[in-house]
Amino acid sequence: MSAVGQDSGYAVIDLETTGFGKFDRIVEIGVVQLGPDLSAERTWRTLVQPMRDIPNTHIHGISATDVVDAPTFDQVADELRGLLQGRTPVAHNASFEKRFLQTELARAGMANWVPEAWVDTMRLAREYMGVGKLSEALALANITNKRAHSALADAEATAELLRYFYSQQARQAGTRIEQLSRALPSSGEWGEETYRRRLAHALKDKEITRDEARLLEAAATGLAAEDVEAINEEFTRQLVVEAWADGVITDDERAELLAVAAALGVNTAGLLEDPQTDDDGVVLKPGDRVALTGALDIPRDAWTERATAAGLDVGGVTKKCAVLVAANPDSMSGKARKAREYGVPIVKETRFAQLIAAMGSGSAGAIIDATATAPFSWLTPEDAQRTGASPAQIAALWIARNPERPLYEMSDHLRPEHRPEATGTGIDKYLDAWREQHPLMLKASAADLLQLRGVGEKRCNKLVELIVELAADGAPEPAAPKALEEPAPEPLPRPVATPVPGSPYAYSAADELFEDPLASSSTPSNAPASAPPNTVTVPDAESPAKKRNGAARVCKWSAITMAVTAVLIIVLGAGLGMPGEHPVAITVALVFMGAALSTTLSGIVAVIKLLRK
Repeated sequence: MSAVGQDSGYAVIDLETTGFGKFDRIVEIGVVQLGPDLSAERTWRTLVQPMRDIPNTHIHGISATDVVDAPTFDQVADELRGLLQGRTPVAHNASFEKRFLQTELARAGMANWVPEAWVDTMRLAREYMGVGKLSEALALANITNKRAHSALADAEATAELLRYFYSQQARQAGTRIEQLSRALPSSGEWGEETYRRRLAHALKDKEITRDEARLLEAAATGLAAEDVEAINEEFTRQLVVEAWADGVITDDERAELLAVAAALGVNTAGLLEDPQTDDDGVVLKPGDRVALTGALDIPRDAWTERATAAGLDVGGVTKKCAVLVAANPDSMSGKARKAREYGVPIVKETRFAQLIAAMGSGSAGAIIDATATAPFSWLTPEDAQRTGASPAQIAALWIARNPERPLYEMSDHLRPEHRPEATGTGIDKYLDAWREQHPLMLKASAADLLQLRGVGEKRCNKLVELIVELAADGAPEPAAPKALEEPAPEPLPRPVATPVPGSPYAYSAADELFEDPLASSSTPSNAPASAPPNTVTVPDAESPAKKRNGAARVCKWSAITMAVTAVLIIVLGAGLGMPGEHPVAITVALVFMGAALSTTLSGIVAVIKLLRK
């Protein structure tokens, strides 16, 4: 934000109107004149006769009685023009005030003297605070509005807000958290970006006040709690990456970053480790090839843009590659294995930030790895153009189109037994939960991942992004299971007890005929730990459990329905005295007859099946 006031200063203006439409009129004008140093010089207010009804008195408190003797707009236009003459107009939602003034001038047949260039405090509030409403911006700035929706009071509050923005800019231009948060890449999602802007503003003083917490909660509306937690962690980790860009994190920066992490409840273990524990000898110069792998804290497309701007060639791993940037330097991805084979250094992205900063500025055309989307045959040329080489965008597109498909179907390079690697970040615990729930991890779908505890849309995207990375980098052959060394026997079929006279485990035909249809096919918790004595194992295809459904289940539930409706008939007739021709009685009777017919037919079929078996 830069000062745009002319020598004559500013004119802060607020209008109250009969509504928002093109036929609505101004009913009150408030103006605060400020000097070039933003000191108050003069205030001015007038009611305006709108020459129409005022349907929104409940908002601003101005009624038709209040404006009976008020001047019309054309009668105050010249005085208003003098107040704005030579000054920079200021308003909260400046386009609204400008449009109404121009409309009123046109309606009065007067020349348009409304300046084009305005300072809009609503735009500043969105940029610096992540809020749009005047009341929310005032709350964050600790400014009291004496009388909201009164033109002069709103103009005075807006003038205070303007002073706040300039004072904050002067006071905080050098604070590290402010600088770092401005350098962070955009998330691309409107809801998330709104939350992140408010978060950045709230953390300027490294703590979150009650008002800031309330506004953050409002900004998080529509975001799952898990996603808010993930955004907080990503935001903190991105701040750390940006902090390393000048080569060092000072003690003051470390204290600020730890305070931010504490305010957001982010685990700080390993967060501020020096990315260059010893001299790795890596120096980058314009024209060097660099490669990226893994789910990075700063999105890959943002790194590609920064590296390209520095004159680097972003692509795959070759023998001439200067460095491979990895989320986890211990990665065994296809790119990482190739880098080790060629002797290419593998560094963290915090170290990469240092290396780019050490280069200074450069220029080069955007050179992006054209093969990045090759493993994904389902991507159309238009998709490839839209997603570029961004794993995050490819992941989002897969989730949107194929939420129920197994993840290994994303690429011919993948198999169900492939596993994404740990990243060394907070996402790893969700990888563990995924592995526990789905041993063949890539048989799971994006919808399955959303069922994992703590996984919302944002973490789901991150997990799927790891699979995109796995496919793009060349998934290694999964480790050969022991079964390949020594063939494992076929899984033993579930033991089935055969009726043995006198055995406590014997079952009868009635047990089979009326088995609970909700019973699990697995052993119940109160069943004996092992098969009872005198049992034989039969092939699974012949297991009676496979056939204890169908007709027997229909018979059981039809019988239950018949019994319930019989009781209802008695209650309705004998208890309530309802006549037989009543619609309710007829409906219950029809249900009873249908259930009786179903019970008879399904029972016959069930008995026939039992005898045949």
